[in-house]
Amino acid sequence: MLGCNKIRSTSYHPQANGIIERLHRHLKSALKAHNHIKWPEMLPIVLLGLRSALKEDINATCAQLVYGTTLRLPSDLVTSGSINQTINPTYVTSLIQTMRSLNPVSPALHGIPKIYINPSLKTCSHIFLRSDKVNPPLTPPYTGPHLVITRNDKNFIIDLNGKQSTVSIDRVKPAYLLADDTDHSDQTQSQRIIEEPTPAPPNPIKPSTTRCGRKVRFPKHLVTEYIV
Repeated sequence: MLGCNKIRSTSYHPQANGIIERLHRHLKSALKAHNHIKWPEMLPIVLLGLRSALKEDINATCAQLVYGTTLRLPSDLVTSGSINQTINPTYVTSLIQTMRSLNPVSPALHGIPKIYINPSLKTCSHIFLRSDKVNPPLTPPYTGPHLVITRNDKNFIIDLNGKQSTVSIDRVKPAYLLADDTDHSDQTQSQRIIEEPTPAPPNPIKPSTTRCGRKVRFPKHLVTEYIV
């Protein structure tokens, strides 16, 4: 109904949401500056400041580019007199009209650095997955090998502990396994280990009791235990 396309990004890969992560960087820095425990109470005023901040390169604010006018700040309620206009309304108006007349085109990418990708990732059946979470010292940086279910140019769907998980290609490296190792890894990743039932312990010998309920204890050198 709203025309929104929901795209799921992979875990431990902030590069997938570059624009959002850059905004989160400024947002977190502003919230830390207040040193307030209840940060949700400071969120509205912080967002108001970010949306009302003047961008030097275009000489306009984010709110004016979206709504066509500036936002009402708390200082406007107590300050008397005329307010100095720091934003050129002619530029903003012409910018809005120009953006409305433009046709959307596919963006061009310039200056992309070359990234090495192991060619074996296109054909390998198993991969090692880098663990980016906080681990104890001397913990192996990679887990696996994990079975590759499907793959594309950017993501891999692997069998992770019996469940399908989507990971980024930046976190994996090919696993070179022998035939015996491949069969063993398939069993450990996709099948549950069935433990053999442990035999029940033998029933202990019940001590003899008298009619009054007293336990009869015989000397150890006179007692002979028979194990069936």
